[in-house]
Amino acid sequence: MQEIAALLLCKLGGKAGSADEIKAVIAAAGGEADDDAVSKLVGDLEGKDVDELLAAGMEKLKDVPMGGGGGGGGGGGGGGGGAAEEEEEEKPEEEEMEAPATDMFGGDDGGDY
Repeated sequence: MQEIAALLLCKLGGKAGSADEIKAVIAAAGGEADDDAVSKLVGDLEGKDVDELLAAGMEKLKDVPMGGGGGGGGGGGGGGGGAAEEEEEEKPEEEEMEAPATDMFGGDDGGDY
């Protein structure tokens, strides 16, 4: 994918989009170019015009449904009359234990110092 993006950047910059130029763009962006992918891309596009390929792709995309359309929808249901609802199990509440009335040195007289 990065190879195609680099090729398109080369084309936008007025370059031919050679393998070396594509690798240079990827390296400038901090990535590592996959030599096999770059050579395959350059080989597949040899003798073809990128602008024509993009136009042909856009022509194909116009027939693909892209959501949107409808409207309406919305309002979610009310009651599910006969549907069995799952009841959450009530967890027994843990009893809180009070700390014993002692002073910090272990004495339990509770007196002043």
